[in-house]
Amino acid sequence: MRTERSHEQDGIRYRELWQQRKRYPPKPLRRRRTPVAAPDPDNVLARLDDERAAMAERVLRAGINGRRRWSTLRSRSGPSFSPLVVETELLDDLCRRAGLIVDDVWRTDRWVVDAFAVEQSMRSWLGLIDPDVLRDELANELQRRPALLNALSTGPPAGIDWRSFAFVLRAAERVLDLREHGLKAGQRELAGLVDHTKAWTPRRKELLARLLGEPFESLVAILDRQLGVRGPISHPEGGLWASAVGEVDLAVATDVRGVLLVENLETFRTLTVLADAAWLVLHVPGGPPPAECQLIERIAGLAPEIHFHAAFDLDPAGIRIARIVQARTGIEIDADAMAPSLLAAGMPGLELSEWDREQLNLLEGNAGPFEDLRRAIWVGGRKVEQETVQRQILAMFENR
Repeated sequence: MRTERSHEQDGIRYRELWQQRKRYPPKPLRRRRTPVAAPDPDNVLARLDDERAAMAERVLRAGINGRRRWSTLRSRSGPSFSPLVVETELLDDLCRRAGLIVDDVWRTDRWVVDAFAVEQSMRSWLGLIDPDVLRDELANELQRRPALLNALSTGPPAGIDWRSFAFVLRAAERVLDLREHGLKAGQRELAGLVDHTKAWTPRRKELLARLLGEPFESLVAILDRQLGVRGPISHPEGGLWASAVGEVDLAVATDVRGVLLVENLETFRTLTVLADAAWLVLHVPGGPPPAECQLIERIAGLAPEIHFHAAFDLDPAGIRIARIVQARTGIEIDADAMAPSLLAAGMPGLELSEWDREQLNLLEGNAGPFEDLRRAIWVGGRKVEQETVQRQILAMFENR
């Protein structure tokens, strides 16, 4: 059995993966170092000499576009870059203050740097944000929200920069999306849906309230949110809460048969009977929220051989959510619970909206394992909600 342990020390959160052994003490396998506080890179670089500051900035620029192997950076280091100096003197400070995320592996009785990435909130500090590009990205993301598109066309109000403006617009879209699924996120979780390094300042709260026409306090949940998960997973708490999913110790049974990711709450309740057959069933509402993504990522780390099956609505939004889950967690997803045969079983289904057709066009070439479903929806001109075919999904996995 593999277990994860998390703790915080000197501004860094450590999440460690251990292998339990029968005759020997547990063995560490890998760990991830992430920042606890929001990035403040000037605080780090101001204390460095020019040589070390240049090396630190090189690491940040190398990792801003996604996960990079440390060995690749080492092999291309050149005479002005010392991997040893960076590893021993700079990495912890960059993690603590500059949004660096570091993956280590346990080799020859010590932790060795394996890979790294940088939080997207650092893009503006690195001078990589183009307002015109950001405006186009937001226009694509907010297609279903005319009021938010109108606000985007006006631009940020006085005293709000483009990054904060984009953060609030995206948060507003997430509020509306979760509301459609009967959910309300806490303010910390809502920030994490967009950018977990951002805080809800009074000005940002005021802008969100103005955009949605409601007081900020009515848009967020006062209490924490419990995650919906059933099956062979264990932890020391009474329930898995959104605010603590990154810190609680987890263990996944060795006989787990797979993970079923379910969007619709009614379907989730129907499919929880599969937990008795060693299936792990996880409710992933629209968004998807960061807590569920973090839990998926941790499960994948505990059981890397496990298969994840997406059981979302058989429509463009369901495909989009599945692809976002893949992008945010790095997992591969099986599409058998969203196969075109299930689409046919749920007919006559519902007519496609204009937004559905636009999304089908955008997903062409980007649907991954759901391309067959995307094509079937396009050809048939109909979509099917998940609860319509939940019995077929249940039978599919009961017989495996």
